[in-house]
Amino acid sequence: MRAASMKQTLGKATLLALCILLIGFDGRAMAEPAASPKAAAVFTADMQQALDEAERALLAVQPFPDEAAVGFFKNGRSLPSGYKKQIADRILEQRGKFATVSELTRTALAYSAAGGNMNNIAGIDLYPFLMNHAGIDTEGAAMVAAAYMTSNNSVSNSMERTNRYPDLLYYQLLDMQLADGSWPGAGQSQGDPAVTARVLTALTPAGGSEQAVQPVRQALQWLKDKQQQDGGYDGKTSTTAQVIIGLSSMGVDAAEISKEGGASLLEHLMAAKQPGGGFAQMPGGDRDTSATVNAYLALTSYKLLSRQASPLYSGLHHAGAEQATIQVEGPGGTFAGGRIPGGDAVRAAAAFLQSKGLAYKLNADAVKPAFTAIEGIQNGRYSGRGEWKIAVYWGGSWRYPENNPSRMTIGDGGQLLVYYAADTELPEQMEVKWKDKNGQEMGGYANADTPVTLRITKSNGQLGGLPASGITVTLRGTSKVADSTGTVSFGGMKPGVYPVEVTKYRKDAAPAIAKRTFALHVASPELASFKDADKVAAWARYDIASALSSGYLQGVSASGDVLAPKQKLTRAEFLTLLLRLMHEFPDARAVSVFKDVPAGKWYSGTVAKAVDLGIVSPASGKFEPDRGITREEAAVMVAKAAPLSTYGSPERMSLADVTGLPEASRRAIQAVYEHEVMTGSGGRFAPKQVLVREQAAAILVRLQQLIPATFY
Repeated sequence: MRAASMKQTLGKATLLALCILLIGFDGRAMAEPAASPKAAAVFTADMQQALDEAERALLAVQPFPDEAAVGFFKNGRSLPSGYKKQIADRILEQRGKFATVSELTRTALAYSAAGGNMNNIAGIDLYPFLMNHAGIDTEGAAMVAAAYMTSNNSVSNSMERTNRYPDLLYYQLLDMQLADGSWPGAGQSQGDPAVTARVLTALTPAGGSEQAVQPVRQALQWLKDKQQQDGGYDGKTSTTAQVIIGLSSMGVDAAEISKEGGASLLEHLMAAKQPGGGFAQMPGGDRDTSATVNAYLALTSYKLLSRQASPLYSGLHHAGAEQATIQVEGPGGTFAGGRIPGGDAVRAAAAFLQSKGLAYKLNADAVKPAFTAIEGIQNGRYSGRGEWKIAVYWGGSWRYPENNPSRMTIGDGGQLLVYYAADTELPEQMEVKWKDKNGQEMGGYANADTPVTLRITKSNGQLGGLPASGITVTLRGTSKVADSTGTVSFGGMKPGVYPVEVTKYRKDAAPAIAKRTFALHVASPELASFKDADKVAAWARYDIASALSSGYLQGVSASGDVLAPKQKLTRAEFLTLLLRLMHEFPDARAVSVFKDVPAGKWYSGTVAKAVDLGIVSPASGKFEPDRGITREEAAVMVAKAAPLSTYGSPERMSLADVTGLPEASRRAIQAVYEHEVMTGSGGRFAPKQVLVREQAAAILVRLQQLIPATFY
């Protein structure tokens, strides 16, 4: 996960003021600030024409240059059709493991510019791959700068340990600066104008720190001293363009940087413009793709400066579609629950209530909008006490509107609670303790047939981790009241995943604690204890063992010691396993809409819950619960349950036996294939093959890595 940015930072306005003070129009360092404000950069019609022509030239290049994607995004231009999927294909093919930092950062920034989220490409987060890449120490300052820019456009929730973090890259860049103020190329001992400009570009979006003032001043002066009389650097348009990008990002007008009597940077750049569009590496030369890309980015960066907009390499992160859950708790019970998109919490809740046909009132004109009534229950219901509130559960704790300066938002994997409250507290976490056969106290998933102790903590908006004393804890139909430490004990249970319901309702008052359901995992015996353990395929042994230890899978015999790994699964059985993984607990009293799922069957509530969650559709009128589930049907259920999106092109799958399937099935198979939940073998997916238990175990374990464990 990304470390927090430095506390002491300089804003863009401060850096701009610094640059104005340090760089005089005649190239000499200014001792005093200018007497009058600096005029804004002017982006001329000729520059706009050159930008448009370069854009058309780049669209004709095959393949499209990745570096140009950022410029297209900043200019609000459409990228070539299918470009985003092509980038996703590349990332999926590499599974995030690129040979060089150069390739990784170029791909990540291009994917972001195309509208993708570099932190989630079918479950792949490029941030930890970047921060653990050995090339950061070997590919030179330009690539450290690229890594720093990329990290500042990344919002990673990965729990994977990284060897570096953005602030470390920042200090690494400062340490790599030469005594004359420049930065060298990889393996070089002398300063390089393009690399120096690249580092300045990287330092700008984060604002830098107080330690950056002197390094930035030295670098700017070095670049000014190295400028040639014709306005350029190294006789290359690409280098000149990089310097323009760096200066523009730092708020310096490149049109006013020149040697005495010489051309400016922008004049040198425009002199390399080709009549038919694009740029040459030097005036009079032929059109060059690298020169055109860099000139296009330089003009874009200068245009952003003229409009006082954010720098070129900032604001590239796209969160993508986020999924969260919602629970609406009235004063006497649950009104509704389900899924919502991420975003503004109150708006998402209002849309959910409307979708469920639940009436509500909302003071939408308030700075922080809040519900005033839901389903006729208004604020002040109990002698003027009680009101509708919201809270967001994320990262193991509750977040409350009163503790947030801005409006509440809900992110991917979070849970939004809408509840009626009057000094009502919220259940926070459940700690599970049990003793092994040697009497040693253990934590985590309990062993089968072993008594468990559950300790519930709560939050009240000011404090968290408080013991939830006096609450009612219900497990498998048995209810107990927690003691002063928030603890209750229950007898041993068979393997499985069980709902633990926490409540504390009050008569003629809002609840003392909001209702919440935790999941209790009771592990099955280890794989070696089953009589038919040797029948498990070698590829499935790890997945089977993991599914057993999580309680997802149990034995099938009366004694529980037969695993039957090759036994076929019915549609109802697979759906049961899927909901167990998702911690979605069905109501046994629920009535299914399917004609062939009568009330009272062991799977009736499961099917009804799946319909409510949108995992299965009632359109056909029949569910066929006892029929063997095909791999195609399993893929569709999994893709809807997670839910899983597609990222790359369908052609990347190269599966010979999916072309004739319905579009919804092909899309679901692509989603599970890209996420590596179900991949098939030998170029075939076998969509009509009936799923067996060991295959189901593999699906569950792989899917578990992709589903946020909000309520574990």
